[in-house]
Amino acid sequence: MIQLLPFNHPSQVTKDYRHRIVAVTGHRPVKLLDGYSDLTWKLIVRVATEWLQQLAPRGVISGMALGWDSAVVEACLALGIPYVACIPFEGQESKWPGPEQFRYQQYRQKAAMVVVCSGPGYSKAKMDARNQRIINMALKDGPANAVVLALWSGEPSGTRNCLAYAQSKRIEIINCWKHYHTFTKP
Repeated sequence: MIQLLPFNHPSQVTKDYRHRIVAVTGHRPVKLLDGYSDLTWKLIVRVATEWLQQLAPRGVISGMALGWDSAVVEACLALGIPYVACIPFEGQESKWPGPEQFRYQQYRQKAAMVVVCSGPGYSKAKMDARNQRIINMALKDGPANAVVLALWSGEPSGTRNCLAYAQSKRIEIINCWKHYHTFTKP
């Protein structure tokens, strides 16, 4: 079972969680309210921005996937927070819609550092290797100086696998799912 910190809203973040390295994992748009809609995009960027404002991280490590990863990068840019683009393989974005590919290239160019984890071509193993790399990079100054910022529904998924790995490395986890859902309920 994944152990999550008891924060359901950014205002609950205590000062001892500020100024850490934030590792990011979360769902792609297909698992969110309106999928790839502008509404979903604006909503997850807002959620990411509110959490990052409270956490005031020293830096962020993003896997650069569509959805939560990209929303957190967008929030980093708005807030002036440096981020590492931790890419699973070259060409990750090649099958994405044109506007998303353009955004991805912009994010890559603006990253403080770009790390490519594997050679070209998709495989689940490469996605898992990227997730583990994100967590390992966050551990640079020890688990007490890192936190995972997740957008996870609780379902089995790559996000869940990343969280299990983070937990095995003793990194604490904040799940933004409840906060996200405060905006999606009628």
